[in-house]
Amino acid sequence: MTLLAGRLARLAALGAAPIAVAVAVQSAGNLAFHAVVGRLMDPGSYGALGAVLSAMVMLGVPLGALQTAASALVAEHGLTRDTIRRTLRSVALWSVPPALVVLAGAPLLRDYFHLASLAEAAQLAPYLIVAAVTAAARGLLLGARRVGTVAMTYLVATVVRLTLGLVLVVPFGVSGALAGTIVSELAALLLAARRLRVPAGPAGSPGLRLGAVAYAGIAVTGMFLFSTADLLLARHHLGDAASGSYVAAATVAKTVLALPAGIMAAVFPRLLAAWPTAGRGRALLTSGAAVAAPAVLGAAVIVAVPSLVLTVLYGDGYADAAGLVRALASVAALTCLVSVLTHAALARRSRTIVVPWAGAVLEIALIEVWHGSAAQIAACSAAALLPTLLLMAALEGRQWARGPRPKAQVVAGGADRSPTAATAA
Repeated sequence: MTLLAGRLARLAALGAAPIAVAVAVQSAGNLAFHAVVGRLMDPGSYGALGAVLSAMVMLGVPLGALQTAASALVAEHGLTRDTIRRTLRSVALWSVPPALVVLAGAPLLRDYFHLASLAEAAQLAPYLIVAAVTAAARGLLLGARRVGTVAMTYLVATVVRLTLGLVLVVPFGVSGALAGTIVSELAALLLAARRLRVPAGPAGSPGLRLGAVAYAGIAVTGMFLFSTADLLLARHHLGDAASGSYVAAATVAKTVLALPAGIMAAVFPRLLAAWPTAGRGRALLTSGAAVAAPAVLGAAVIVAVPSLVLTVLYGDGYADAAGLVRALASVAALTCLVSVLTHAALARRSRTIVVPWAGAVLEIALIEVWHGSAAQIAACSAAALLPTLLLMAALEGRQWARGPRPKAQVVAGGADRSPTAATAA
């Protein structure tokens, strides 16, 4: 434990502390938001809101690749006014076609998630554009090592969502809560844009390339789909009350993934740096312990007192979801290990990053066959997790024990100069 504490302290000294604190506050704010909204709404309406919010997050997950690529761009070429302008403009333009597709498909989304109005589904479109540009702006700041500013954008978004979202949910219901979420992202973007004012640099500075985003996007999207598909399918297959209980249980359980995700952002550069070295195996084990420890601790607390957690957050209306919380919290804790191994594959630019996609396909297939109850859906999620984790552990464990092939080219200093490695610079 002392060794692990020392490792985490060094991660904090390297700049992870502001992000970790901001993510912890954001997670607490997210729980508070769901707790208040869950009390204000009936289970059916809350189930609809939870499904759309999860769809919002799912649409935003590929944008994590934008953040990584933008950070790599700045780390390699520096932050200039031209780079900022070209990157944010490109991202805004790239996000318009997907947003139009989402807008055109709003009636289908409304029917699939059993939403009360078309507006509830249509709000996914503007969210996609705002979240895309916000992710790119945060990436530019991270590449310039302005970690404190990025952390502040998370805090501002949390405060705006808690205030405006909860105010609007009373008169406007699901639409009001979603509007508050969109405005919170816009507030974060405005803060990031203010801090991106830099002196003019050399003309012709590079902008973000779409190809640089694709590889990281495959890993990030597959990982999120693997960890969230059960919630979306639960809303589709279960009745209003049952889906509301599942959303409540899943929201509590999956909160244990938030802080490890923040720590993963600090661990990933260490994996990149360690891959060509002799200490790669130890780095992978230490990184796994650093990411998984808070997840296991959080899951243990939830598993020990699930009814108390549900009562404090949602009141007595969801007391029957205690068993679900136990099962989903255990699944979430083990999912952190899949995340570590996926990032390990990403660090060495391996095709192993597609394994979570296969796990998600297996999970969806199982749920499509067995979805008669919330317990069945949770069991299907666990059944898909085990082979996915074992396969990832076998593939990545062997590769990190062996190391890079002799033909791999590494530049002086042992640093991989790929765009992903530039993020670690």
